[in-house]
Amino acid sequence: MRRCLLAVVLLLGAASSARADHDDLFWGQLGHRIIARVAAARLTPAARLAVRDLIPGETLASVASWADSIRPSRPETGPWHYVNIPIWDSIYRPKTVCPDGTCVIAMLEKEIAILRDRSKPRSERAEALKWVVHLMGDMHQPLHVGDRGDRGGNDVKLTWAGKAWTLHSLWDTGLLVATGVPEERFVVEIGRTLDQRGDLATLTRGSIVDWAMESHDVARDVAYPFLPTSLDVDPSYLAKVRVILEDRVLRASVRLAKVLNEALAKG
Repeated sequence: MRRCLLAVVLLLGAASSARADHDDLFWGQLGHRIIARVAAARLTPAARLAVRDLIPGETLASVASWADSIRPSRPETGPWHYVNIPIWDSIYRPKTVCPDGTCVIAMLEKEIAILRDRSKPRSERAEALKWVVHLMGDMHQPLHVGDRGDRGGNDVKLTWAGKAWTLHSLWDTGLLVATGVPEERFVVEIGRTLDQRGDLATLTRGSIVDWAMESHDVARDVAYPFLPTSLDVDPSYLAKVRVILEDRVLRASVRLAKVLNEALAKG
């Protein structure tokens, strides 16, 4: 199970690493779908009805990577997928790292507000729903938040399994080829793990900023410092980060469900 979940988290942000100055990978659809499917299973009846009304004929999973698909026609949305918070900083400074309000934190907050506002046109709320589903996954990928002056790890060149990678691509897609685990198995096992945990209320506490800073701290405390000096990554690195990676996907899923349940509640 841990090995499976590791693969899921490596998928989380690939397609959405769409930083204007970053290498564009346009992968990761599986990871976003899994988060969306796990969250969908935890929606309230009211939220489920609202989702069906906003995106008829679609599901959270089917729209989970919509935000990546529109980037060629809407390049201005590229910065929405990330925020560059230096790993040596301990707080989110929006005037410095999000001055124009188009980073992942600000845009996720904005789209949640639109989704919640029933006075908005249905089409606008439907698009907001798609953004919320996608950006929640992006924000839980540590290298979409923490930065060491290297474009979220894209300038950190390393080798793994005899091939060239970047730190960012390793966290995005590094083990995908080797897994071969069916999507359905991922969804079932993650859902079962969540059902067995007794601290879901604790996991869903806090704000969007709090959750983003968790990702920042993982980048600072795990993604960067656990790298071998030689930058020749072996299984020991993956063993060290495995539990943390598992926790990120769990949190992304349950928090997405919480946000949608609150935004789409009756009344």
